[in-house]
Amino acid sequence: MQLPVESVEHRGATGPVATETTTRLLSRTESMLGWRLRRAGLSPREEAVRQYILTQYPLLGRALGCHEIAKALGLNEPGDVSAILERLHEKDLLYLDSDSREIRLAYPFSTIPTKHLVQFLDRPSEKPIYAPCAVDALGISFMIESSCAYCEMPVATKVRDRRIESCIPAETVVWVGTEYRGHAAASICPTLDFFCSPGHATAWREARPQEDGHVLSVGEALYLGKGIFEDLLRPRPGAVSSFGTTGSPPETPHAAMTVSTTGGLLAAFLASICCIGPVVFAALGVGVGATGFLANTAGGLKALLPYRPLFIGLTAVLLGVGFYLAYRKPTLGEASCQACVPVSGFRPNRWLLWIIAGLAVALILAPYWLELATGS
Repeated sequence: MQLPVESVEHRGATGPVATETTTRLLSRTESMLGWRLRRAGLSPREEAVRQYILTQYPLLGRALGCHEIAKALGLNEPGDVSAILERLHEKDLLYLDSDSREIRLAYPFSTIPTKHLVQFLDRPSEKPIYAPCAVDALGISFMIESSCAYCEMPVATKVRDRRIESCIPAETVVWVGTEYRGHAAASICPTLDFFCSPGHATAWREARPQEDGHVLSVGEALYLGKGIFEDLLRPRPGAVSSFGTTGSPPETPHAAMTVSTTGGLLAAFLASICCIGPVVFAALGVGVGATGFLANTAGGLKALLPYRPLFIGLTAVLLGVGFYLAYRKPTLGEASCQACVPVSGFRPNRWLLWIIAGLAVALILAPYWLELATGS
């Protein structure tokens, strides 16, 4: 028996492939899991804890413990966190160990090693992490190292910018099971696997006639993974917490960077005005012996000359703060799940910072290029 594989496209870069099968599977999955509705029923605190757990998974390479969550988020007792985790487990938004009640996985991340290892190639601060299944791995994206569920041949898939750049072997397919019982971690996840070829998927399926599911191309599986997890990983609109881990990205770094860069530009202006000012006033005909408002202003600008080194130093400090805020590594409370879903505007506008820095340098060097321009 040869299983059908729709829209197989592995040899070149390909984005998510939507077919009748994948759109039907996505609708069925959303109906079975009900994650969207379950999230809507969470309190702001429960949603904040869930998002914080997902935030830290790529940074730590593991799940947080109750004590770590309570300390980081300022909750009263680890028991408060335990109660929240039990509720998230009940809603199947994460999965707890049956004995220790510690986090075993939070979709799409797993603390327990699996055959699906995800590496964030362009994010050296984020550690390799396991995914519970093949579709979870494609939902996270970047570099996925796995193996064929039939012959254990290594399978490697590289995803960048929502597109599959490469897939080795080129004939790789994904089996998507559809039997959901209680928790996805214990029912669907173990049946979502890579196969090195459609033939091996067929052989595996023939040995398990009771299994219900579909064979998908990696492009189709990417569509399914993105459809499931992009919304699950994205902070819920309007969710607000006192520890600032959900909702919109933190505004404090943006405001601080704006103040520092604006202050740096102003300091650079003051450092140069003592030299530019006299030239401008000379061009206006305000020379030695002149009186009136313009003459008084010109005299005031000359009085700033001794403070020029101070203004230059202040410019360097303020712009340095701006660059630190723009390029620093996020702290535990500020990090968003960048590895999963790009968050628009999370980082301050670095290109604007560089433009302002360039203007500041031009102002500080004004006496020199002005001298060259005027020949005086």
